[in-house]
Amino acid sequence: MVELPPTLRVFLEFDFRFDSLGKRFKGRHRFGMDPTAPTPKMTSVRKLAEAMVELGWTDSRIRNKVVRLPNLAGQPWNALYLGEARRDGELLILGLDNEDTSVRVFPRYTAFDLYLAHQTGLVRLTEGQRLEDLESYIALNPDLRTGDDDDEGDSDY
Repeated sequence: MVELPPTLRVFLEFDFRFDSLGKRFKGRHRFGMDPTAPTPKMTSVRKLAEAMVELGWTDSRIRNKVVRLPNLAGQPWNALYLGEARRDGELLILGLDNEDTSVRVFPRYTAFDLYLAHQTGLVRLTEGQRLEDLESYIALNPDLRTGDDDDEGDSDY
């Protein structure tokens, strides 16, 4: 089991059901029903791809479990990646976006507080700001690498 990131733990103490984010977000008990004993609904990237679109599939090599996080309607889905955390305890948040039946999985935020601030519209973040320190995650989590072994060039996200 992976320990929840510190910023997510603090947020769950404040709002266990994500109600404070407004009606646009639906938490759907993704961390259980009891705030004193969180039980995240874990799934896989492949199952999320199947749920995202009919006949959905992905070529992502990510094997670790994820927990789907709320997202704005019409935006990519968000999933907390339950791999190895950075030194500060933060976990990567993946984005899932689809084109017909193919679901692309990509790193979206490097910390829960960035996800929260960007999704609620409190700040506008560039891709560089959202993905600052991505290399530390890739070093700790080899399944975040993309491409085949035969590919040339840099195979990191």
